[in-house]
Amino acid sequence: MAVNVSFFDDMSVPEFREYRGIKHDVFVAEQGWQLPLEADNQIVAPDPSDPHSMFVIAHADGHAIGIARATMIRDAFPHAGLFAGQMERPELQAVRAAIATVNSVAVRPAFRGRAVQVHGRARTMTAGKALMVELTRRLHDAGAEVVLLTTSPGIAAVFFDHLGYYVIDKPFHALDRTLINMGLGVHDTEHFKEIGSPVADLDYAEGASDAERRCIAYFRERSAAILQGRRMEEFCHKELAATPSPAGTYAPAK
Repeated sequence: MAVNVSFFDDMSVPEFREYRGIKHDVFVAEQGWQLPLEADNQIVAPDPSDPHSMFVIAHADGHAIGIARATMIRDAFPHAGLFAGQMERPELQAVRAAIATVNSVAVRPAFRGRAVQVHGRARTMTAGKALMVELTRRLHDAGAEVVLLTTSPGIAAVFFDHLGYYVIDKPFHALDRTLINMGLGVHDTEHFKEIGSPVADLDYAEGASDAERRCIAYFRERSAAILQGRRMEEFCHKELAATPSPAGTYAPAK
């Protein structure tokens, strides 16, 4: 199966509607999120961050199968309250102008976990990883050095861990569910290569600023303290089994 990944904005038709349709099907219908809907109840309504965000969508055989959104926090900061404690850290304050947040990452059930051929990429990968690789490349082009996201525990956290994200907060309860925060250094090349992340294939390779390196070091320290030598899979199984994510979904907080 061949997958094409492309970018769009909130003025793009039909991509923006396809994005909101997948968002409805995965987050509302499947996972039970309470999100504002359009009159037909088949797609979610636009939200205030959309005009300030960049979007990526995956198509297979002409059908939209996956989505993701990223926003530079200097323009808008979806769910800023979930990161209130982290944003007080001097490491994050030093790179504030270069921080992005990622959310609304979702893949339709039939395409989750399946290796696909991605147009323009030599290696096969899942549609979810293809979305995140291309979004990370675009964030680099936009000047991002650090990416933050909030995700449901379980397979979602493992998915982002395999891409190179670090868990940076212990589980907490918000938005009527258990969540964790994760962080990525966009130029954390050594880590990407060590874990075999497809992000390592991006052509910008090295280039972390001193401030980004300090932030990466902080992320590593936080992750080590939280995981205590456990792999993310073991951590999620032991610590978060009581409130697992719906099986097979990639679900950062909306």
